[in-house]
Amino acid sequence: MSTTAAEKDNVCVLAIDGELTDANVKEFRDLVEQSFARDGRDFVIDFAEATVIDSAGLEALTWLKRECDERLGLMKVCNLPDALKKILEMTRLHRQFEQCEFVDEALESFA
Repeated sequence: MSTTAAEKDNVCVLAIDGELTDANVKEFRDLVEQSFARDGRDFVIDFAEATVIDSAGLEALTWLKRECDERLGLMKVCNLPDALKKILEMTRLHRQFEQCEFVDEALESFA
């Protein structure tokens, strides 16, 4: 698994490739912290290539959401596979995270 970060129109797009689990949450959080250090506050999390998320991954997402709220930023998730949508629904986190179908749609909504 790897997480990559790209800056697009002052929005940090984090692409999850594979798993977002306890084994790699630190990498995810480090990328977020780097964006915060550059005065970033808006994020799109792209799950197009994601396969698994565990409780640590869900906790990392809720942490990011709280941080964005505190900094008056926004966090959106997109390209959620059906399995991950069900996990968010079962944990009721789908109510906390704004969902977009595609990255471009999410980026346009920041304008």
